[in-house]
Amino acid sequence: MAGPSLMVSTPHREVFPRQREVFGPGHRSRLLDALLAMALVVRVDFPTLGLPTAQIVLIVLLAVACFRRPTRTLEVWFPLIAGLLLAFLAVESLVNDVSPIQRLGNIAILFTMTAFLASGRIDVASTIKGIAAALVINAGLFYAGVAPDNYGGVLTGYLSDKNVAGMFHAVIPLLLVLTVDRSKVVLRALILVAGAGLLVLTDSRTSMAAFALGVVWLVVARWLGPGLRFLLAGGLLGVFLWADHNLAGFGRYGTARAGSDALREQIDTASRAKAEAAPWYGDGLGTATVTFEDGDRWFFHNSYDALIVEGGIVLLVGMLGLYLLAGVGVFTSTDRNDPRHGVAAGAIVVLLCAFRLGEVFFAPIGLFVVGVGLALTAEKLPAPHPWASPDPWRAQRAQTTRHAQTTEPVHEVSSARDGSSR
Repeated sequence: MAGPSLMVSTPHREVFPRQREVFGPGHRSRLLDALLAMALVVRVDFPTLGLPTAQIVLIVLLAVACFRRPTRTLEVWFPLIAGLLLAFLAVESLVNDVSPIQRLGNIAILFTMTAFLASGRIDVASTIKGIAAALVINAGLFYAGVAPDNYGGVLTGYLSDKNVAGMFHAVIPLLLVLTVDRSKVVLRALILVAGAGLLVLTDSRTSMAAFALGVVWLVVARWLGPGLRFLLAGGLLGVFLWADHNLAGFGRYGTARAGSDALREQIDTASRAKAEAAPWYGDGLGTATVTFEDGDRWFFHNSYDALIVEGGIVLLVGMLGLYLLAGVGVFTSTDRNDPRHGVAAGAIVVLLCAFRLGEVFFAPIGLFVVGVGLALTAEKLPAPHPWASPDPWRAQRAQTTRHAQTTEPVHEVSSARDGSSR
């Protein structure tokens, strides 16, 4: 009879390492995330509920993601900053006698989405592909006469607003190219060209200019060091502001947009005056509006002024910090093939659009970019659990099987002196 055996296990290896990859050949798509993400472009109200369909679907996606295990470790500074900002906004809104509940809830939902993208509970690449597919379908339905037409023939569809449509079409192509293998240069170029074509159909001048400069960043920044990237960012900002001041009325826009541009200038003047008069802690959530003598109420067309009015210098610094740290990755070292360049291009689009569009920093597509940037950072950190996986039961079975296969006897205690075992 054989004697006792000493069992030695081989070192643990991660069961599903590919689940931690944000992009790349090891990534596995999640069909459910892609399908739910497609509905995020549907901003028309859901029947009977009176809420935007995109908001309801996002809540459903977050609810599903709550039952998944994280595949990446979320850096502690993001939930800390997000929690402090939410607490500050709640307090300062109450001090200003403003009810913060609805808007604070919306912001909390978007911060949660950002965290779930970073931790892998929501799959980044799948949601990008889903939104991209939805934009193509939306365009087809729009020109087929099925989707709504709220802006006189320019591409909006279920996105409802031309500037929202512009931002989606400006950001998503820059992120979609990251899901394509680096060797497929032609396909990547075609995605950018097709994205530019749909973007032009939205007729959003701000988004078109921001997208063009985002592409410049995507192509050029990878060849530059940190210092030169900083100079490139400053140059792109200067070009954008110059174009906004000198080219906004170029060509047909000089006559076609004369009335709307005059109204925008009035709104901007009133917005700046309100921002300058706001205390350091702001006037409270939902106060980034101006009312004219005729009683018409307008939202700000400058998201930087909106941050100052709603939350003062605290909110301005906090949100800019999130976009610069997580989106642009100002303190992140990258090589030429790092997908961070594409995410930074998307963040630059958001930061530039914020000069001429309202409600950009708390727009779903804006914080989506932040989530993708955080995911790339978290990808390089240790896994949060030895067998982290979106399917924990499958992972546990795989872990048990692998343990059995990699555990082997290394020594048997026996007596062979007389050729027999005891």
